[in-house]
Amino acid sequence: MAFRRSFPIRLECISLFNTVLMLRDEAPRVFTELVTYARRHFLIKQELDLLRRGRLGTRESTSLLLFAIILESNEEDLIHVMMQEGAAEVLRGLIRDHPSLKRKFPILGAFTSPF
Repeated sequence: MAFRRSFPIRLECISLFNTVLMLRDEAPRVFTELVTYARRHFLIKQELDLLRRGRLGTRESTSLLLFAIILESNEEDLIHVMMQEGAAEVLRGLIRDHPSLKRKFPILGAFTSPF
């Protein structure tokens, strides 16, 4: 979880995260550990806290990428954690303040839109 501080390392970790989510059927134990450790280390909460600061820089953009990957994976457990932590409200505020995010991350826009 030390990837939170360095941009290139963050992108590599997000890439690994994405790979594990895509290959969850081929490597179920790795997938289970990824979800377990993401929950245990409050990954989603910490990334949302980063976004709640209101600043939208490089680190925050990688958080948006991570959330887009989670939503695209359709992994119920991680999406449930996002809902519990209030991700929709945080992302809705960011999209309201930065409308271009809806074009860059359409899945985040869909996630924050009311039904």
